[in-house]
Amino acid sequence: MNSNFVQRSITGSIFVSAVIAATMFSEFSFFILLFVINFLCLLEFYELVLPDKRWLEKYLGIICGSVIFIMFAMIFSADLSLAWYYNLIPIFMFMFIIKLFERTHNEFSTLAFQILGLLYITMPIVMLAKMGFLNSLSYSPGLPMGFFLLLWTSDTGAYLAGRSFGKTKLFERISPKKTLEGSIGGAILSLIVAYGISNLLGFDDVTTFDWMLISLLVVIFGTFGDLFESLLKRNLHIKDSGTILPGHGGVLDRFDGLFLAIPAVFFYLLFTN
Repeated sequence: MNSNFVQRSITGSIFVSAVIAATMFSEFSFFILLFVINFLCLLEFYELVLPDKRWLEKYLGIICGSVIFIMFAMIFSADLSLAWYYNLIPIFMFMFIIKLFERTHNEFSTLAFQILGLLYITMPIVMLAKMGFLNSLSYSPGLPMGFFLLLWTSDTGAYLAGRSFGKTKLFERISPKKTLEGSIGGAILSLIVAYGISNLLGFDDVTTFDWMLISLLVVIFGTFGDLFESLLKRNLHIKDSGTILPGHGGVLDRFDGLFLAIPAVFFYLLFTN
């Protein structure tokens, strides 16, 4: 058996088990999980796009992203009032003022990458945290757990169908291995799992019809998320975003589909529930 396959399987099993356990156990473990994902993804992102910068330029975005997530998590769990939303403004003001003291002659390009990291990574993870409290002030793991299951199912279905039937390239310029047949396979498997999530697992935060539509949103926008990160890596001439997950690359590689799928699902739920 291929040693890389064994390594990927072990890493994947530990990774999936940790996500499921943290999401299902309590709101506190769920927040810790998302804080770690946010922190590691921001770390990888800024290491990639700001490789030659000083520590403050590189890690200012991580600090601000961590503060933003903690603030929203405390709002969702009712430890802080809704008025704390407005603290986003002084956080961004602080990032602007810091630029006055850097003297690097490319402060605005650095600031653009720092803000991009917050919009691309932190805000979708904040939306995922809110999904655990979408219908009440008490934590319910159904929606975030269902989202993770659909995201993994979409990737698995696309991989299996793509290997077996893939011929029509989806976006060859950016990702030569992605095919239309793979996406269709991911959609079919996701629809089946969405039905099971609602009727077998009892995740009844939303209706079966909602779960079916959510599964399609995850497939479509998760694919866009994969393609966006592939475009980023192509521009930077790298294969993986990091090496923290043996056989899988970086954390950003494992969650790239999440960052565009979550906003799509979140706004669907916001306007329909």
